[in-house]
Amino acid sequence: MDETAVPGLLAIRHAVENASHQPITDAGIMAILRGEGGAPSHLRAVFGDVSLASIVSVGASGGISRRTILDAYRMARDSAAAANPDLDAALKGDW
Repeated sequence: MDETAVPGLLAIRHAVENASHQPITDAGIMAILRGEGGAPSHLRAVFGDVSLASIVSVGASGGISRRTILDAYRMARDSAAAANPDLDAALKGDW
């Protein structure tokens, strides 16, 4: 995946690099957005430090639905204390 072709991918990568010493791959980012888990620091960075628009853009580039992203966020919130007010609102049906 070419980060220049996917709006938001670089933002996600930078958020993870700022939050963790563990590297992340594009496949790892997509796995997080599909709800397949990841390092807790990665989950918190992706869902807590990245804009909703970037998350949705990157997910869409990989064919990941908004519903799947919401389910992944719910899992990250429960397992890694990820927090994102925009995604919390979406969970309440405001998306």
